[in-house]
Amino acid sequence: MAGFIIASAVLAAMLLIGYKRYWPVNVKRILPDEAAGHPVIDVRDWQEANRLPLAGAEHIPCGYIPRNAGKFGGQEVYIAAASAVERNFSVRLLKKYNIHVKGFICMNESV
Repeated sequence: MAGFIIASAVLAAMLLIGYKRYWPVNVKRILPDEAAGHPVIDVRDWQEANRLPLAGAEHIPCGYIPRNAGKFGGQEVYIAAASAVERNFSVRLLKKYNIHVKGFICMNESV
């Protein structure tokens, strides 16, 4: 019986992690010029963002979103992401801080 409870808890944790990272979010893909005049948050890692910078974007990697979310509270923003996992995770995290993501800029052709 205890084994069943532990297995159920592990399965629930795996499903939650899978949902937050891999289940697609419903945001529109846009080109960088379409975001002109709107705030853009670059959620890529430091190395990727320095290799291919996005002009005019506020660089806040996924891990730093909770401490910098107050800058964009209640606003509609666009994000720049390099992978689908990064996009899904950051959209859900920004939504948690009442920041609406209108679309994303693909910084890698595989997204």
